[in-house]
Amino acid sequence: MIEAEIDYDSEINSVAYRDVLLNTILGLAMIIGIVAILITVKNKMEKEASEPPGNMIVHILWPQGDTDVDLWVDGPGEPVPVGYSNKGGLLWNLLRDDLGAQPDATDINYEDAFTRGIVGGDYTVNVMCYRCPQLPQDVKVVVELNTGEPGKTEMKPLVNTTVKLVTDGQERTAIRFKLDESTKDIVPGSKNSVFKPLRSATKSETPHGSSVTPPYEH
Repeated sequence: MIEAEIDYDSEINSVAYRDVLLNTILGLAMIIGIVAILITVKNKMEKEASEPPGNMIVHILWPQGDTDVDLWVDGPGEPVPVGYSNKGGLLWNLLRDDLGAQPDATDINYEDAFTRGIVGGDYTVNVMCYRCPQLPQDVKVVVELNTGEPGKTEMKPLVNTTVKLVTDGQERTAIRFKLDESTKDIVPGSKNSVFKPLRSATKSETPHGSSVTPPYEH
């Protein structure tokens, strides 16, 4: 009986081909898995970055230059107005204290504050020329409210105005209003700009960066 001749070269090539194909498939599967993970992480980071830090957000923006304008805010139950020397209260937090160009990595001058929760009551937003070598200064003030459910963002504009500061050290009220907690809107007829001092400019004035809170008036 004559045994069939075995083509060892063909068998070796076939096994090698299967190994290469299997390794290629496994490699592609790993690449696809890594890309899927990176996309998921990127989407999560973008979502977190796009979500506002709080519920009511106040932005102020003023022209480029070495000018220091301060944002001061007050609200329901806040024992002391929130600003550069008192960055956190019961309701408000100052997110950014911009000192102008010293030091600053960008030419944009802006400050932000936000609330933790939506609380009905009276609110006041002030701006002040802490150090204004260039005058006048037109300060844009924007107030927004995040009315979305937890984990969702749905911004509702409340106030968009501009305040002109004409003297160094001047403090002006940009807006005062009463917020209706149930409707998440400003009570009709409650908006005004009647001055309410939130920061006292006294000899005990606290410089930026200090942890000592200066006296205030209400």
